[in-house]
Amino acid sequence: MVETKNSITKYIPNIVTILSLISGLSSIKFSLSEDWKIAIYLILLASIFDFFDGWFARKLKKNSNFGAELDSLSDFISFGVAPSILIFLWSTNSLGSIGWSVTLFFVICSALRLARFTADIYVTNKPIDSNEYFTGVPSPAAAGLILLPVFIYFEFESSILINQYLNLMVNIVVGFLMISKIPTLSIKKLNINNKYNPWVLLILIIISIGFVSNLWLTLTALLFSYIISIFYFIYKSIKIN
Repeated sequence: MVETKNSITKYIPNIVTILSLISGLSSIKFSLSEDWKIAIYLILLASIFDFFDGWFARKLKKNSNFGAELDSLSDFISFGVAPSILIFLWSTNSLGSIGWSVTLFFVICSALRLARFTADIYVTNKPIDSNEYFTGVPSPAAAGLILLPVFIYFEFESSILINQYLNLMVNIVVGFLMISKIPTLSIKKLNINNKYNPWVLLILIIISIGFVSNLWLTLTALLFSYIISIFYFIYKSIKIN
C-alpha cells in the first residue's frame, strides 16, 4: 500500500505542471478568438499551477531533472508564448512585421531566461546570496508586466493603453529585463521572521479580498509594487558594487 501511494504521489508535481501547460495552450486558443478576459484568466490559472507544482515537489520531496525540464517547457508556453500572442493580437499586430518581430523578441528572451534558470539548477557552486533572489525578471512576472496595460484598460477603459507603440516598448523593456543580470524579488526564497507572520497573513487576506472584489485593480497594484521592487534591487546592487 505504501509503495502504491509513493508511486502515485511522485506524479503529482508533473501532473500539476501539465495542467499549467494546458492552461497556457488554451489561453492562446482564446486569444485567437479575441476572448481576452478568458485568455488572461487561463494565464492566471497557469501561474497558480506553476506555484503549486514547485510546492508539491518540495513537500513531497519529488524534485527531478525531468520535472525541472517539463516546468521550463510549461513556463515557456504559458508565460512566454501565450501572453505575447495575446498582446500582439490585442494591440501590436497593427504594426505588421515590426509588431511580430517584437513579439518574437519577447518569446526568445523568455526562452533564454528559462534556459539560464534551468542550467543554474545543475550548478553546485553558486554564490550564497544567489539563493535569496532571481537573476533577471522571471517569466511569470514578465508575463504579468506585459499584460499590465490590459489590466489597466479593463479597469479604466482608457484607449491609450491599446496604443501599439506603448505595448511595443513594454514588450522590449520587459524582454531585456528577463535576460538581464539584475537581482529581482523571489517570493519563494524570502525568509520572513516568524514574528511577522500575522502581518503576512493580513496582507494575504487583503490581497485575496482584492482578487475577489476587483481583480484588475488588485493585479495592477501588485505589479506596480513589483516594479518598485525592481528599482529597489537595482539600487541595492549598485550600492553594493
